[in-house]
Amino acid sequence: MKREIEGLMKKGEEIKGPLCDPDSFKKAFFKMAQVFYANTNLDFEVDSSNKSFLQHFCKYWNRDKAFELLENISLRKGLLVFGSYGTGKTSSFQIIQNMAKYYQVNELWFPTISTQEVVAKFNLEKNKEEVIQYYSKGVFLFDDLGAEMEGNNIFQYGKEEVFVRILLNRYRNFERLGTKTHITTNLNLSQIEQRYGKQLVDRFIKMFNLLKLDGPSRRK
Repeated sequence: MKREIEGLMKKGEEIKGPLCDPDSFKKAFFKMAQVFYANTNLDFEVDSSNKSFLQHFCKYWNRDKAFELLENISLRKGLLVFGSYGTGKTSSFQIIQNMAKYYQVNELWFPTISTQEVVAKFNLEKNKEEVIQYYSKGVFLFDDLGAEMEGNNIFQYGKEEVFVRILLNRYRNFERLGTKTHITTNLNLSQIEQRYGKQLVDRFIKMFNLLKLDGPSRRK
């Protein structure tokens, strides 16, 4: 795969179309997954719980048009991966980041931060709007949406759901600029609506591909 991708890449130019053929990408992902899980306290096995998810996940990152055969699915959107605790949601994204570094493919790279860490920065920063604006721009993976506490904004609002503003801003940037957002969460859409409101969930449908990764916990 490395040679195949390097043959497609030209420094300073964006790759158009798929990075490589689907089988090569899938093999590279599984190879990287085995290395990743061997260094963690986690189990990796392709089974009935994750097989379909991993197929779609690989198609998405390889920019395979076959990904778009499902209804309301688009390579233009980001990914919202949801499901039970410990099923490998965050790990799947980390494997893609490792592939980006190992194969030197900038198109696979994205910064990651937990939602709680964003709120912690919001609470510490005097200029809270600066934190909101920083995380409203550019590609990001926000890990574990729903696990964060409300932010402290005593002078203006008291308690505040920081990610309501961030994600509404990001929706506008998605519509205007095509900015992608990726999210992992243990919440389903109904639970997300209960916490963050219907307005945000309505936009989630437009800006995310919703991929469920459920099954037993893979943590030992």
